[in-house]
Amino acid sequence: MAKHRLQFDFTEEALNQLNELREAAGLPNRAEVIRHALRLLHWLLEEVQGNKAKLFIEKNGKCYEVAFPFWKTDDEKIAEKEQTAGDYEPWPDGRTDV
Repeated sequence: MAKHRLQFDFTEEALNQLNELREAAGLPNRAEVIRHALRLLHWLLEEVQGNKAKLFIEKNGKCYEVAFPFWKTDDEKIAEKEQTAGDYEPWPDGRTDV
């Protein structure tokens, strides 16, 4: 498998987070943190997109649904498109074509 070199610009805060994650996960380097994060993100997207499944975490005997406010379900994307489809200003001469 071919390897490709990438370069990222991180803020000081993001770099600190990356280093903390590396230590907490016991990974040998920051590249492995990124690889693990990619695998996790890929798995999460496969599980929760398309309204296929919801993700739950059990903690202290209680079950919590994990919400990802920055990811929209397919239903939310469709509803958003339908809502914004009618949000346009008519032409000054009264035409309604877009």
